[in-house]
Amino acid sequence: MANQIITVLCEGPHDVAFICRILKSIGYKSNEGVKIGDYPRPFDALLKREATKTDIEQLNLTELRRNLLPSNVLLRGENHVFLYSLGGDGKADTRQRILIELRSLIVEEGEIIADRNNNAVLSLLYFFDSDNHGVMTRLSHINAEIKAALPEEITADLFTKNGDKTNVSKLKLGAFIFTGEDNNTGKLEDILVPLMRLGNERLFEAANVYLSEHHEENRLFPLKLNVGDNGITESRSVRQKEKGKFDDKKSLIGTVGQLQLSGKSNVVCISDSDYLSLDKMLENDKCIKIMQFFELFAGA
Repeated sequence: MANQIITVLCEGPHDVAFICRILKSIGYKSNEGVKIGDYPRPFDALLKREATKTDIEQLNLTELRRNLLPSNVLLRGENHVFLYSLGGDGKADTRQRILIELRSLIVEEGEIIADRNNNAVLSLLYFFDSDNHGVMTRLSHINAEIKAALPEEITADLFTKNGDKTNVSKLKLGAFIFTGEDNNTGKLEDILVPLMRLGNERLFEAANVYLSEHHEENRLFPLKLNVGDNGITESRSVRQKEKGKFDDKKSLIGTVGQLQLSGKSNVVCISDSDYLSLDKMLENDKCIKIMQFFELFAGA
């Protein structure tokens, strides 16, 4: 069977952690320990280029961290999944760059290219929160982004419904939007929290009460150090752009997570805590839809 190389673009690490948890429930296993050169062609070449494209001695640490490499890799049979956490929905340039790179790896009918696996099947999947935009608006953003990246090849909208699959030449494309109960608006946490809360209602209610009673809006403004003639002083910022973001559902996940994984981030709580279980995910409609979506791109 040909290698199925599935690239997944996510807004952030919470999305990646949740998708990994779901994929492991249908037989995928972590595969990050493989040497870059041992990943299947032609994706190994893309990873090598990204890892070695610049003179590392001329980079600062911030630039080095921007190297575009997957955060997680999963494997099931000949299905290779590479997941990217891109740091928000505003990374259109990065997503377009990955799309263009993958499109360039496609071997067209009749072509034989020595450094590529001519039988490999490449897929690119987009995952977004709907937020308050609505599914169709999110899909229209993705459609516009793809058309701008491949203007000579794509002129019509590719995605018309959530969980859609299409092709550009031999490159498979898909889009999945996270939504809440109304199946139109919402975000990842609108799936996560009810699922994690199930069977743990007492803990989640207590954590919710704690957060409600102790959250102070003014403390979202950070303390800033000031160095002056009178020494170092400290005062609270009043600048709106420096104000921290409070998300009650993200805070709830982090709070209950500390009962099992002290000092760990929400990413670890999502990936490792028992608030998510195999039975829950196999019975949850949202999780099942994500599983079915991935199976559209997987080989046997």
